[in-house]
Amino acid sequence: MTRSDVFMQILSEIAKEHKEEVKELLKTFESTIPNLNKFDKELPTDEAEQLLTDFRADKESIRVWLLQGRNYFVSQAKKTHRPT
Repeated sequence: MTRSDVFMQILSEIAKEHKEEVKELLKTFESTIPNLNKFDKELPTDEAEQLLTDFRADKESIRVWLLQGRNYFVSQAKKTHRPT
């Protein structure tokens, strides 16, 4: 299991979306945020399980973070594509 797999799993649990939809969201983040290549790092099983446990315990904060991030990206897109 990679960091990306762990992240997709927790996002799919939070967002209640299919993993493939979350994977597309992650690809968007990876293409716009530097140094996200660490998501491809393969994790030992015990480390992956611990991350899942930790993230599950903090689902609400992660959900809020996702919503804030989405709102930020939407507002930036509106500014960028606003008619002049």
